[in-house]
Amino acid sequence: MSLKKVEQVKKDRFFRIWDILVYGVIIVVVVALFLAVTLTADKSSLTAISAYYDNGVAFSYDFEKDELNIAMPDNVKVEDNGENTLTIIFCTNGGSLDKPESYNTIVIDKAERTVSVTESDCSNRKDCVHTPALKDSSSLIVCSPHHLRILPDDYKDDGQTLPVG
Repeated sequence: MSLKKVEQVKKDRFFRIWDILVYGVIIVVVVALFLAVTLTADKSSLTAISAYYDNGVAFSYDFEKDELNIAMPDNVKVEDNGENTLTIIFCTNGGSLDKPESYNTIVIDKAERTVSVTESDCSNRKDCVHTPALKDSSSLIVCSPHHLRILPDDYKDDGQTLPVG
């Protein structure tokens, strides 16, 4: 490189004013989108949940009335663990309630108003088990291998959720 080129490079600034303005606008937009997503999420406590299997309701639970409605009795086994916890074993049509096969164990905590999947034999990854417990109306639990979705009754689908089944 010639000496003239070296001097020209030394005189040039690393950032020009327009570069800084563009980067500033990008940062402002990213921060605004982050705040919009986090602050507008519905964080109200659960009032009721429904579990769907192959787009049909398998069971639902109403926290307000403390009422469990089972629409698929051949697929659902209920264990009442006292006042505050309800354990539901859900088996797909290929599974068996006698010796759990193709199953999900769902725990409903009545006092905390939470729902979680604690055990499953769906796959090696067990995404449904590692999904955080439902505690408000802003999330859902999906077990794709078993075609199971657990969601709050007041969950608003924005159309971006991948279909199961």
